[in-house]
Amino acid sequence: MVTAAEVAARADAGEEVAAQVWRETVEALADGLATAQALFDVATIVLGGGLAQAGAGLFDPLRAALRDRLTFHREPRLVPAALGDEAGCLGAALLALDQMETP
Repeated sequence: MVTAAEVAARADAGEEVAAQVWRETVEALADGLATAQALFDVATIVLGGGLAQAGAGLFDPLRAALRDRLTFHREPRLVPAALGDEAGCLGAALLALDQMETP
């Protein structure tokens, strides 16, 4: 399995297919985030999972792509999840615990 960070590294190394995949990924994510920002107008967007592990290779072009899509909406801060890959699993576990405590 190839991780997002590996695709980003391959794109930086000049691998054309990886660069195309990375550009399309960033553009699609920017489209989705711009739509979400138009709907919810948040101050901060937290990105987690494998994609966020690409670091500046993701966040720098994503910030630029998102900025290009926003018109009158404020630009949200984009930050990596502090819990990394485990955020979703921990959230699901907490939700399950909450459900168990409800009578």
